[in-house]
Amino acid sequence: MNHKMDHMLTIVLIFGTWFVLTLFFPPMVVPSIDSVARQVFHILTTASLWTTMALTLGRLAAGLAVGILLGSVLGLLFGFWPRVESVLGPVLRIFQTVPPVCWVVLALVWFGFNGKPCIFIVVTATLPTVAINLCQGVRNIDPKLLEMARMYHFSKQKILMHVILPSLAPYIRSSLEIVVGGGWKIVVMGEVLTTSTGIGGAITTARLNIEPETLIAWSVILVSFCYLTHWILKCLFTGKGACTYEGF
Repeated sequence: MNHKMDHMLTIVLIFGTWFVLTLFFPPMVVPSIDSVARQVFHILTTASLWTTMALTLGRLAAGLAVGILLGSVLGLLFGFWPRVESVLGPVLRIFQTVPPVCWVVLALVWFGFNGKPCIFIVVTATLPTVAINLCQGVRNIDPKLLEMARMYHFSKQKILMHVILPSLAPYIRSSLEIVVGGGWKIVVMGEVLTTSTGIGGAITTARLNIEPETLIAWSVILVSFCYLTHWILKCLFTGKGACTYEGF
C-alpha cells in the first residue's frame, strides 16, 4: 500500500509540475498535457508504430545479446582466474570509460549510417557492466558451499546448477536491470545520431519539424516500454506469482 501511495504521489508531482510549467511557457516550449496525450494516442494507433518499435527493439536485443554473452564470459574468466583480469582488465576499463558518443563516431566510420552503430554502442555499454558484476559475484561465492559440495561428491554440473548459478543469480539480475534500462536510452541515442529509422528516427523527424508534443509523446512511449521490460525481468526472476510492479 505504501509503495502504491508513493507511486501515486510521484505521478501527481510530475503532472502537477508539468501543468504549472505550461502556465508560464508557450506550447512551443512546454506543450500541454492534453496535446501530448492526443499525440501518444495518435502514435499508438498508427500502423507504422510496430515497425518503428520492432526496429529499435531488434537493435536493442542484438546489442544486449552480444554484450551479455561477451560480458558473461569475461566476468567468469575474471572471477575464476584473476590473472586474466590483470591482463584484460585495462581493456574493459577502456570500454567503461569512453563516452557512448565517442563510440558512436567510431561506429559511424566503421559501419556507416545504418542500424549497426546502434547495436555496437549497446554492446560497448553492456559488456563492462555484466563482466564487472559477474566477476564480483564469482568472488563472493561462499567457499564453504563449494567445499561442502565436493565433500558430497557433487559432479561439476551439479556444482554449477546448485551452487554457482544460485549464488550468481542476484548479480545476474542486477546486471540485466542496469543494461536493459540503460540500453533503451543508448540505442535511441544511437538512432538519433546515425539513422532515420526506429524511435530515434521518429524523434529526429519531430525535432526537425519542431513538434515538442511529438518528442515528449515518444519519450512517454519509450519510458513505458522500459518499465515493461523491467516488469518482465522481475517476472522471470521472481515467478508468476510475484509479477506485480513494486518499483525499481
